[in-house]
Amino acid sequence: MSDTTSITHGIYNIDHDINYRQVAESAIQWFFTKFDLHNPSYLIRLNLTKYEDLQCWGESFQVDDIVYERREYVISISTDQNFRDFVATLMHELVHVQQWELDDWEGDGEKEAESRQYELADEFWKEGLIR
Repeated sequence: MSDTTSITHGIYNIDHDINYRQVAESAIQWFFTKFDLHNPSYLIRLNLTKYEDLQCWGESFQVDDIVYERREYVISISTDQNFRDFVATLMHELVHVQQWELDDWEGDGEKEAESRQYELADEFWKEGLIR
């Protein structure tokens, strides 16, 4: 496996002082490294927007791009939540990515994602990777 995963940036409809984009990139790379999910054919498309536009705190979905022979995960996160919740919401969506990659979840996967999101956010925080 490659040691990084490509991240592209989609929608950015935010007006905050915090470097959400850099924190999100760091968190994604940390998660993919921690769980050995890196693959050069993966692409993460990251959207950061407001709750009003997204109508939820976060969402993710998987797209297989046959033309470019790659798997794309689209992750959208609302930034108008407190910072810890922002990181936890991102971790929640990354748990879904892990579920898709391992083809392992019960129901819609929400129970596992909810139970792990703050534990992972706090672990990432304690690593000192948020600047």
